[in-house]
Amino acid sequence: MLDTILGALKWGVVGFVVTLFLMVMFEASRIHDDIPVPEFKRRHTRRTTIVLSIFAGILSGLVWLLVQRLD
Repeated sequence: MLDTILGALKWGVVGFVVTLFLMVMFEASRIHDDIPVPEFKRRHTRRTTIVLSIFAGILSGLVWLLVQRLD
């Protein structure tokens, strides 16, 4: 039981980190120096990145649990 919980947490963290990295790289590629971005849009982008990363982490952990149960 403990192995199952730790495995789900581990895969949840992996999903979170990978999604966070990809979202940060995507946002960094969209920055243009000639167009100023208001601060509220930067804050909104950060919040969206964190929320999507958390969702991906939870989904990754749940998929890992599903695979373990079917195995």
